[in-house]
Amino acid sequence: MPNQVGKRYVCTKCGTEFIVTRGGDGTISCCNQPMILKEAQAKK
Repeated sequence: MPNQVGKRYVCTKCGTEFIVTRGGDGTISCCNQPMILKEAQAKK
C-alpha cells in the first residue's frame, strides 16, 4: 500500500508519530518494525 501524503503513522513500540510529506511505495518503520496508520480521533 503506498504511503499517502498527509497520513499519520505511529510506532506501536515507542509511540513515535510520523506524517507523510512525500508519498511513495515502501514501508515506514521504527524500532525494527513497520509503523501503522493512526486512526482519526473522534472530535467531542
